[in-house]
Amino acid sequence: MEQGDKVTVILLVVLVAFAVLIVDERWLRAAIAFVPTMLLAQRAVQARLATRTPAPSVGAANRREDQDIRAHIDDLLKHFREFYTTCHLMAAGQLEPEEAKDLAGGIERRLNKLLAEVTDAARADPA
Repeated sequence: MEQGDKVTVILLVVLVAFAVLIVDERWLRAAIAFVPTMLLAQRAVQARLATRTPAPSVGAANRREDQDIRAHIDDLLKHFREFYTTCHLMAAGQLEPEEAKDLAGGIERRLNKLLAEVTDAARADPA
């Protein structure tokens, strides 16, 4: 906080104290205290925004440049779509529950394999 900011804050606090301690009329006291209180709040917000570091903006095309991870994510999405289709077909009566369980079991096995691949890749390259 700069020296000028400190002086301004002290002046505003003194003005609020004056309004609260000296002024007897309730509405006048509220009016006098309102302005410096709002100015103090504005200073606090500005100081908070000044200390905050902005998040780096990343375009949609540059979110993931790691092709191995992108391939795993695409494979995961494929499994989600397949599972959703299996559930939908079973709910619509076009697939028997036993068939749906078998398909879901196959999806689960492939997901476990995918998880093992991702875990192995992460252990091999921790960076």
